[in-house]
Amino acid sequence: MPKLDLVRTFVEVVQAGSFSAAAERLGMPRSTVSLHIKTLEGELGTRLMKRSTRSFALTDDGQRLFDQAAGGLQALLSALENVRARPGELSGLIRIAAPADFPTSFLAGAVTAFREMHPAVRFQIMLSSTTRDLIDDNFDLAIRIGNRGSQDRVERPLQNIHWRFCVSRERAGEMGEPRSIGEIDRFLSPAPDLRTFLENTVLGNEKLPSAEVTADNLALLHDLVLGGCGTALLPAGMCAEAIESGAVVTCLADKTVAVTRLVLTFPSRADILPRVRAFADVLSSQF
Repeated sequence: MPKLDLVRTFVEVVQAGSFSAAAERLGMPRSTVSLHIKTLEGELGTRLMKRSTRSFALTDDGQRLFDQAAGGLQALLSALENVRARPGELSGLIRIAAPADFPTSFLAGAVTAFREMHPAVRFQIMLSSTTRDLIDDNFDLAIRIGNRGSQDRVERPLQNIHWRFCVSRERAGEMGEPRSIGEIDRFLSPAPDLRTFLENTVLGNEKLPSAEVTADNLALLHDLVLGGCGTALLPAGMCAEAIESGAVVTCLADKTVAVTRLVLTFPSRADILPRVRAFADVLSSQF
């Protein structure tokens, strides 16, 4: 199949009316224009132009090629130009995945600030308790608790997360403080994948108790704790206000042996496009 630049040269010659004018438009020597036409004719196995030193005339095949190629070529060149990266100008789509219980104020603030600077950038944001695969599900970045996906992804830390066993003050007074994880009364468990991550990372491979209630939303577990439904292992920041007010107390602080991180995850370094990198900077500033 002939290369696109050969067809473009042919179309330019016809539209410009001469080889010299086409060479000037394309920014190449006239000899190169002539070589392109000869090469195209050789690859197609037909004569496209009858030419002399001063003029040319299209053959029937040449006229048919021009009639069918000119419009399509211009549409293709326009399409290529529309997606060409331009220094200082950001445009296009950013697809983001985040946990269903992620505080939306952070995302809303970052998106609003970014679009004020770059109004040509569009967003698709998916809040879900399912850990999305960035490649298969075609996301540009994801907000995650630690690296719970493929190890070849690129991560950027946003914030450290300290985990605490939280229970309402009223329920703690009724049941007393447990001396071990196994003694926790009415444990409220996160979804299985996060539960396994917490056991292996935060608790140093110690197992959590059987669940009285399982939910794939940490915000819901927080509300269940406030309601006196049981004990949950939650980010300390999520419970900070309730702890400060005395509505919630923590226990077994010595069992949470590791701090995790809230991270931005990218499919690969090559996939961090300028608009994605710029938005990551804005989102990071929210923390």
